[in-house]
Amino acid sequence: MPISARPPDGTPNHPQLHISDTVVARVAAYHACRVAGVRRLRPDLAQSMVSVATRLFPPHDGEPRIPTDGVTATVADDRVEISIALVAQWGRNCRDIAEQIQDQVTEQVRSYTGLSATVNITITDIDIDYTD
Repeated sequence: MPISARPPDGTPNHPQLHISDTVVARVAAYHACRVAGVRRLRPDLAQSMVSVATRLFPPHDGEPRIPTDGVTATVADDRVEISIALVAQWGRNCRDIAEQIQDQVTEQVRSYTGLSATVNITITDIDIDYTD
């Protein structure tokens, strides 16, 4: 018996795609860390505990993973809300850093996933490099 390309109601079949929160968080973390003035991302308590557990019990496949510490993402329909907590470099303008991250992450998330993103930035600390 042949398989119909259309459901009984005649509407075309469209494959369902769900992009996980983790995928979006990895994309956001990767690109946020590459903005000048970002020293590191700042995980919350739950992320810190997961990070410790992952170091103690690494994934069985042995593949390196882009850490998502400091980033949370929530995907809903065709939109995603991303929150990024970070430590900025002393002497850099915090507003400029935040705007660059928002632009980069929004663009890259759309490029990778097709999702529209809202990016919220929290600068939790500044890092003073005493060697300069």
